[in-house]
Amino acid sequence: MKKHLVIALAALFAGSMAASAQMQVLKDAERAQKSGKAPSEVVNIITPAFSDPETATLAQTYYIPGKAMFGEFDQLFGYKQFNKLPENGDKKMADDLLEGYVYYMKALPLDTVTDAKGKVKTKYSKDIVNTITGHAADYNNAALTYWELKEFANAYRAWDIFLGMYETEPFAKQLEKSAPADTVIGEVYYNQALAAWQADSLANALGSFTKAKAKGYNKKQLYDYAIAVASNLGDQNAVYDWATAGQALYGKEEPSYLGYIINTYLQNKDFDKAFSIVDEAIANDPSNPQYYFVKGVLYDNQDKKAEAKAMFKKSIDLNPEFVQGLTQYGAALCQEAYKLSDEAPTTAAESQAYFDSKIKPLFQEAAQILEKAWNIDNNNTEALRYLDNIYYNLKDEKMQEDVKARQLQ
Repeated sequence: MKKHLVIALAALFAGSMAASAQMQVLKDAERAQKSGKAPSEVVNIITPAFSDPETATLAQTYYIPGKAMFGEFDQLFGYKQFNKLPENGDKKMADDLLEGYVYYMKALPLDTVTDAKGKVKTKYSKDIVNTITGHAADYNNAALTYWELKEFANAYRAWDIFLGMYETEPFAKQLEKSAPADTVIGEVYYNQALAAWQADSLANALGSFTKAKAKGYNKKQLYDYAIAVASNLGDQNAVYDWATAGQALYGKEEPSYLGYIINTYLQNKDFDKAFSIVDEAIANDPSNPQYYFVKGVLYDNQDKKAEAKAMFKKSIDLNPEFVQGLTQYGAALCQEAYKLSDEAPTTAAESQAYFDSKIKPLFQEAAQILEKAWNIDNNNTEALRYLDNIYYNLKDEKMQEDVKARQLQ
């Protein structure tokens, strides 16, 4: 019996010593933090406490390294005011803010102390909230630092913290009087979306674009980029929604929105609805060449070549400099010529006469149209592709060589 008692006492003593050792770790880490040691050294000292059951659930375990991170940030910020920031100091400051936030947010829900009367009190929460909200603007600056360093995932995180403060407690109430206007918040969400996109985090990018729009940010590129991200995600419903919103604001200057909307109906083989949408757009703005161009594409999808050609012609009648209309009208002339070539007589004499009277004029007109399209847009590779074939059929070696030279530029 005596032996068993000794063993039990030994085990109890060992457990007490282990707990005491972990509490000593906290004291050593706190001493290092208060003496201004580097956060990395503080973390190194306190790391065993993160996994020990006796200390892993204590707010102090995470408050201490968080305090060290914010302390170093404040010191570096002071150096920056006097242009004495060490090399890579801006990045170190940004890193301190991110890591400090993580530690403080682990400490915050654990910070409950129950007194003898059963009343729950907090020890660190007030300082944590004050510190984080006091550095609100610094998180926006940290995001910009990460953006310049092309650390886009961290830029997204920093903006996420910055934006979240104004929407979640216990920070939002404290920041209520100093909260930026919705227009500013909307622009920050837009920038955050770009960071997520650069980091290939498409779902986050689309979410931030949506929040930017909800805050009133409505510049054209918001819709263009959101559609691109939604397309990459394969989210056709989002593509349709963004295109519909973009069409309402910028449809007169950007035909692609209407194209995306109509493409949704084309995928569902709902041609009647697609034509209804474009006809409504034409009725509202009959002088817009882009709408006739889109209607031409619709006809082309139904293999109604004559109708498509007529719409492309209408678009360039309204705007002779409309590159897309010029290109597709030139292409339609070529397609008509190719079809006639398939129907040409077989005898040499008849074939040449047929070519000269029916096919050659189409190629010549197409060449004139497509050259104009290329002169307006020297990156128009489709125009060059057709021109190469046109000059081949016209046996114009000089112009064909010229086209090939342009294709190599």
